[in-house]
Amino acid sequence: MTSAFTSLPLSSISKQTITTTQLSSSSIADIEEITTFALNNGVDLQFTTNGVTRGYRGVAISKNEPDNILGYIEGFIRPTGSILHADKMEIFKTALNSARAREEAFSGGGTFLGPGLLIAFVCLLHGKESGCKQVEFLAIDDAEFQHKRLIRYYKTAGFKEVRYVGEELKDIPDRLVWGGCGTLMTNDIDPVLEKWTRIIRSAKGKMEQ
Repeated sequence: MTSAFTSLPLSSISKQTITTTQLSSSSIADIEEITTFALNNGVDLQFTTNGVTRGYRGVAISKNEPDNILGYIEGFIRPTGSILHADKMEIFKTALNSARAREEAFSGGGTFLGPGLLIAFVCLLHGKESGCKQVEFLAIDDAEFQHKRLIRYYKTAGFKEVRYVGEELKDIPDRLVWGGCGTLMTNDIDPVLEKWTRIIRSAKGKMEQ
């Protein structure tokens, strides 16, 4: 992690998000609800920003293993200010397996979408508070089978396919932006957060039964 990124207390996002949520829709959870849910499911969420580049980084760490990074998402807000660009996303299976082996009750993030949902929720809330309306990212195509799995995962999470970025001449501008081939995916931030809120609250309800 570079020194250009500065820690942004999640509690400060909470105050902003609560205000926005109350003004728009209570169907979107605030940061306090998300971080509490994450901790109850063995995940500690951390968030940093870079004011110069408008960059951000969300990280999920095993609550009981501070050195065990489960995954991360990083990117930036596009210069137009309306699009949250997710540049890198990765979940480490070995880290998840380690957390499960050390803690029998570790649930992997509390929902079927895993800790990736929790990291992304914090990042999208940051985008929403910064005035972004949409989120975009590339489902990287390193191997055909894995790529298809990624597409299924992201569609289940609520995203839509835009186009495939390949190796043709017409794809050069997109490859320069994304640094590789894959499927460009996007959606409006609010409906995605609303869907994730329903998933999280449903999982929480089952835990409380």
